[in-house]
Amino acid sequence: MQKIINNVIIVLIVITICLVTFSITYAWFVTSQSTNNINAVSSGKLEIIYDKGQDVNGTLRPSSSKETGLMASVKIKQSENSVDALGTVTLNVVNIDSALSIKGLKWELYKDSDNVAVANGTFEGVTSNSEINLIEDVLLTTSETTFTLYIWLNGSEVDNSVMNKSFSAYISATARSKPVDLN
Repeated sequence: MQKIINNVIIVLIVITICLVTFSITYAWFVTSQSTNNINAVSSGKLEIIYDKGQDVNGTLRPSSSKETGLMASVKIKQSENSVDALGTVTLNVVNIDSALSIKGLKWELYKDSDNVAVANGTFEGVTSNSEINLIEDVLLTTSETTFTLYIWLNGSEVDNSVMNKSFSAYISATARSKPVDLN
């Protein structure tokens, strides 16, 4: 009986030593720094509050103004207890008629109520089931940031071949923790 008790004690000691060794090793790896001088330590959690808003779909007609085209918005912020975060807003193109993959189909992205676009582009070469990163690595805060996307056919750059073509997409947002510069 004494031999069994001694064996159980030895097994428990070995398991304890293994757990302590694993814990110390894990803690060291979590707090270690990557070789490119970006701190890999995260002393908290990344928590983002995201309101998708509406999808972007409809029939496009040539116009002279972005306000007569399609519009959608997304709202994003980090929670009070989150580590600093960088956000990316993406347009996920579900369906685009090939006649609309042109320079004349434009997009502009606005932040909050600013009157100046923070990003813009065209749909030249864009295909169905593709993604367009509208804006990347925007520093998020605990105040809500609203991004509004406008999509329209510029009437001065297109002809009747684009009339009544369909377009569908949705906006998404992602975030990552902001790297800490050690310099």
